[in-house]
Amino acid sequence: MKNLDSNNSRIFLVGSARSGTTLLQSMLASHPEIFSFPETHFFRGTVPKIPLMRMVKYYGKKERHFIIQFLNKIERSDLISKVPIATYSTKEWITSLISLLDLIAKNSQLKIWLEKTPMHLYFATLIEKIFPNTKFIHIIRDGEDVVASLYEASKNNPEYFDGEQSINRCILRWKIDIQIHKKHLGKSNHHFIRYKDLIYNTDDALGRLSEFLEIEYSDEMRSFTHKTKELKFPEEEWKPDQSEELKESNKFKKIFSIDEQTEIQSKLSSVDLSLFR
Repeated sequence: MKNLDSNNSRIFLVGSARSGTTLLQSMLASHPEIFSFPETHFFRGTVPKIPLMRMVKYYGKKERHFIIQFLNKIERSDLISKVPIATYSTKEWITSLISLLDLIAKNSQLKIWLEKTPMHLYFATLIEKIFPNTKFIHIIRDGEDVVASLYEASKNNPEYFDGEQSINRCILRWKIDIQIHKKHLGKSNHHFIRYKDLIYNTDDALGRLSEFLEIEYSDEMRSFTHKTKELKFPEEEWKPDQSEELKESNKFKKIFSIDEQTEIQSKLSSVDLSLFR
């Protein structure tokens, strides 16, 4: 069993919002060697997305409070004393956050910890610069499905999606995310999985993912509903309690008119997903 001090035991699952990260996290967390957390938002919530701003960022009371709130929500107030101290150094802040995740996972005695916050996609380069052996799993979902799901979820729960998102805003978010994903193609510590493969070629997709994580494939990953419930907070109502029946959503045709579908497809057509195999 690997020591959790090893960077090889640290895995981040990233993707566009509404791209299937919750489903894949539930599957992976059902593996007997993987420990996972509810979405931490540690980096998205405390570190500037724009690299230049990180050079002048002060990580102080506000950022420490953000971390403490999460610890209280997962009933780990015993770790509040381990929350990073105030600093102007982004490297020190990131290092301390990773160490805190190590501590949260330590009691599990499992081989791997898995953190899933979709927007940590924007911090992968920063994290791997400090911890180069960290692994990242990218889930890629077709634009039509992401746009439909994000549009609906933001309409029903605007407070959790930076307000109600317009169709064009949903399209733009997905296209930008795909460009960020592409920057990591070819890196040995990054693995890409298509949502369609997870649905239609489940065993093969999970088998290849297991090889990437250097663990044995386990059938327990096919029985994941209990983990979906464990890994979400009560207020995260937009995350369904997953059925173990794997199927694609047809929201795109349900919620958009024919004219809207045509316009969306036209704006998405320039994006090539064939690189993600």
